[in-house]
Amino acid sequence: MENISSLSISEIVSKDYRAALVFRSFGIDFCCKGHETISEASRRKKTDPQLILEKLIEVVTSPTEESFDFKNWPLSLLANYIENKHHAMIRERVPLIRKFLKRAVNVHGSHEPNLKKIKALFQDSTDNLQKHLEQEELIVFPFIRKISSDPDRKNLLLGPSFQPISELIYHLMVEHEEEEAIWEEIRKLTHNYSPPDYACNTYKVAFALLEEFDVSLQKHMHLERNILFPQAIALNLEKNLN
Repeated sequence: MENISSLSISEIVSKDYRAALVFRSFGIDFCCKGHETISEASRRKKTDPQLILEKLIEVVTSPTEESFDFKNWPLSLLANYIENKHHAMIRERVPLIRKFLKRAVNVHGSHEPNLKKIKALFQDSTDNLQKHLEQEELIVFPFIRKISSDPDRKNLLLGPSFQPISELIYHLMVEHEEEEAIWEEIRKLTHNYSPPDYACNTYKVAFALLEEFDVSLQKHMHLERNILFPQAIALNLEKNLN
């Protein structure tokens, strides 16, 4: 962002919704007091404006995943990446998004029933994800790390433990399809995350956070469904080729 110091907080959030998370971490109201500049808000909050600026720059210039060659990553590294980035993002964002959706429903729900449906769908999706993540972190990922690093992995793959793991992996892939169905409905109800013209910043950030969550979840499921899980299962075929 250019000349970020001269912009109002609401303008900064409008340009990049991720800034809202920074302001929230400093206890700065980007909605009702969005007319303030960083300097004014930091003075009111007795916070160093330079710290806010540095955090904003860090967030809005963070690298993307597009340049990563995931297909050639070791499986253990990919499992770690998914857990540390995407699983952590889910746990961080879920309570925040639920809070923003609750506020949006409280203010606009009486004349926008779709908001209540969106809130309920997000609740269903994330409730399901909690168990999904636990199964991956406690069962599937440790096994994948084991078979990708153990020189005696053929014995693991031939042993009785592999069949239940492979069945669980297929079950998790079915759950991906169920999640996609929920998010397809959320996209329709939000008109692809396009808030109405009269929406306040809280409403806009709720939709922006939903979109970010959706995009991250799609990448998350892609990495598992199309790379990590198939490659893990494919290791089982090696025993027939050697």
